[in-house]
Amino acid sequence: MKFLFVLTAGPRTEAVATVAALAGAATDQGHQAEVFLAGDGVAHAGELGGRLPVTLCDADLRWRQADAAEIEGVRRGSLRDLARSCRDADRVLVFR
Repeated sequence: MKFLFVLTAGPRTEAVATVAALAGAATDQGHQAEVFLAGDGVAHAGELGGRLPVTLCDADLRWRQADAAEIEGVRRGSLRDLARSCRDADRVLVFR
């Protein structure tokens, strides 16, 4: 089964820990998991990058930060990538 976790919650939330734990548990059970960061969720890119396949909305990153430097282990994308990921996923979980 393929899970997509969409995280839009900002830095003052426990949602990032929940997403990391659920995605880790899914992969431990042999499932696929990926994360899409949008809105304030782009703040978590450094924390999740390298642990899971992570794509972030490049427009949200640029809008929220003056310096949009590359983040290791994180792919930049758009809402078009989110739509493709939703189409390919068996389950989509949204944390806002």
